[in-house]
Amino acid sequence: MIRKLSNADFKTLMDFVRKEKEWNIFIIGDILSFGFDSPVVEVWGEFDIISGNLKAVLLRYRRDLIFYSDSDSWDIDSFCNIILTTRCKVFSGKKDVIMPFLKALNVLNKREQLFMKLDSSVDKNKLELSQEEFEKVRVINKDNLEENLDKLELIVYLYQSIEEFLNPSTFEQLRQDVLMGRSRIYYIEEDGMVVSSARTSAEIADMAMVLSVCTMHEYRSRGYATMCMKRLCSDLIKEGKSLCLFCDNPKAANIYRKIGFQQIGTWVTLGL
Repeated sequence: MIRKLSNADFKTLMDFVRKEKEWNIFIIGDILSFGFDSPVVEVWGEFDIISGNLKAVLLRYRRDLIFYSDSDSWDIDSFCNIILTTRCKVFSGKKDVIMPFLKALNVLNKREQLFMKLDSSVDKNKLELSQEEFEKVRVINKDNLEENLDKLELIVYLYQSIEEFLNPSTFEQLRQDVLMGRSRIYYIEEDGMVVSSARTSAEIADMAMVLSVCTMHEYRSRGYATMCMKRLCSDLIKEGKSLCLFCDNPKAANIYRKIGFQQIGTWVTLGL
């Protein structure tokens, strides 16, 4: 049985998705930030007919869909019908639960990315920066957002200049995420421009996703993205948070591994 979830299902949902919390960081973060009644979030769950236990979850955040199940079977036809009614363009999740949808949906494209994790077991020496490097990396968070709105505009311009970013965040999306404490942005400025950056997303008490790691083409090979990543990771590890990220760039993956990230699986995104 599939039905829409509500506030009454909060504990059941959280107990279910936290069994593999890294894979479900977006689901957890979106529910904690927006709840079940927000226009930007909807959640459906399939319950086992015999046990009554939750076995699969589909979440819509704006125009994106995320699916998760710890079972090897679910009502794929009913979930496909829901997916079609949302008119969303992106459907993603852990590879082994997304692949069965390939034949059931009209998929325009498929993207596979390494899913990597960093936690408190990391060698802290790998995150060390010199004093000069530390001071070069600046941070925008909810406490200093209003005084850095001009920098936020430069960061949006940087994202728009990166050809690998197919759907970069808008100024308003970034502003809202930082204001809500869901995101903080680490950046390096040169020649009056933000030339390198890394940021968190879906940030909650014990986890955060790392997104938008990039450097403007003319400023690459200077170690700027690594500096941003090291300061970001160091700050959040000190706060007791584990970190996750997606990666399909071999060069970037090597940088992340040197910092201490380890691959825990593959994330698949389908374009609909």
